[in-house]
Amino acid sequence: MNRIIVSILSLVFMSMVALAQSPATSEPATTTTVRKETASKPKKEMAPKTDSEIQKCIEGKFARSEKLRPQGFSTSVSDGLVTLSGKAANAGSKGAATGIAKSCGAGSVTNNITAPAIPRPKKDPAKTN
Repeated sequence: MNRIIVSILSLVFMSMVALAQSPATSEPATTTTVRKETASKPKKEMAPKTDSEIQKCIEGKFARSEKLRPQGFSTSVSDGLVTLSGKAANAGSKGAATGIAKSCGAGSVTNNITAPAIPRPKKDPAKTN
């Protein structure tokens, strides 16, 4: 019985070694490959946006959004810090407004938009863990 197990294990080991070798060159697969470094394009250094540019960008994106436009969010920008206010139809709109402000170059965003609370299922007192 032990000889059978040893024979099977030997066959498995030899199969693994054979698979690990490259079929064309019979070199072990553990050889390292040197990756060529390619010169990447230098990123454009963009000047920081002014407060008015950031505000114009945010308000423009709000105006182009069919879902955010009717919610009438207001925006103020001071030293790259954006403050959003208004009343959102849902939590997703509140998050989208923050994302838009960041994408327009805001240094940080204070989101004072109120959104309705997400209803939580009531716990059943009969069900206890």
